[in-house]
Amino acid sequence: MWLDTESERFNAYRRAPRVGIELPVRCKHGAERSTVILKDLNPYGARIEGLVKLRIDEPLHLMLPGLQPKMAFVVWSRDRVSGLEFEQPLHDDIFQSLVSDFAIRHYREGHPPKSPPVRHAA
Repeated sequence: MWLDTESERFNAYRRAPRVGIELPVRCKHGAERSTVILKDLNPYGARIEGLVKLRIDEPLHLMLPGLQPKMAFVVWSRDRVSGLEFEQPLHDDIFQSLVSDFAIRHYREGHPPKSPPVRHAA
């Protein structure tokens, strides 16, 4: 089964808000090992970029900094972007440590990204 897009339907099922991350991590998918970019993270899963379109429910392992390999399953995939659900959620302390070390600045400071200012013609 393939899913071509991440839809709002999945946002309704998300158990926690995502935190923006830009972190290269090693990934083991079957017998292959590669590097992917961790783009979003919450205690229950992540969004990665860099692997060809994956199948729903495929298992893979992410090597997150300072942790044993973390098993996750593909919940959606399109092109080279996939959403993952961890087999076991991240412990709160581990999640907070990853956010404080690797989150995009506005997420670390607890502020959502600001919309660009509206410009009016003179």
